[in-house]
Amino acid sequence: MIKRLPWLALLALAALSTWASFSLYRPLPGAEKRQAGADHAFIQPDARVFDKDGQAAYDLRGTRLEHRAESDELILTQAKMRLYAQDTSNEAPENESEYWDIQAERARIMADREHVQLEGQVLAERGGVLPEQRITLHAQDVTLAHKAQTASSAQPVIVDGAHWQSQSSGFQADLSTEQLEQTGRVHDRYQPPQP
Repeated sequence: MIKRLPWLALLALAALSTWASFSLYRPLPGAEKRQAGADHAFIQPDARVFDKDGQAAYDLRGTRLEHRAESDELILTQAKMRLYAQDTSNEAPENESEYWDIQAERARIMADREHVQLEGQVLAERGGVLPEQRITLHAQDVTLAHKAQTASSAQPVIVDGAHWQSQSSGFQADLSTEQLEQTGRVHDRYQPPQP
């Protein structure tokens, strides 16, 4: 019996220790998932967004990128985007394919990551082309759809080409074919190149 006494004492201590551990257990405090407002943000973001086919859709840069919990939207301030053509490969920046460089005061990237609302002053310039083929759009509050390669605005727009300028009270554009439909009052100006 005396030989079993240390084992019984050890067993009793183990039982008391287990009981004390369970009675003192408290779950660690955790952060609840935010239901509204910004749930996370990045300062000076530099990101590439891919479409559902795995091809580069657009690059993002800005001063702050925040994710809105209630709508799954991304808000990018002082937005700089590079929009790639729909058929561009993942190596878009390394090859000489066409693209659009876009700057806006703010960009609201919708939950589907396909539609972007460019807010405030917007400047879009066609790149990866010869200088005489460059086009620059100056607009405000532009809606952009990547997959469809379309852009539109009901606000005044100025379109600059190599030797021409066009102004109107709104526009719809197919960025892949560069077809631009201007709405409202349209004013065109052409200046022939100097010999």
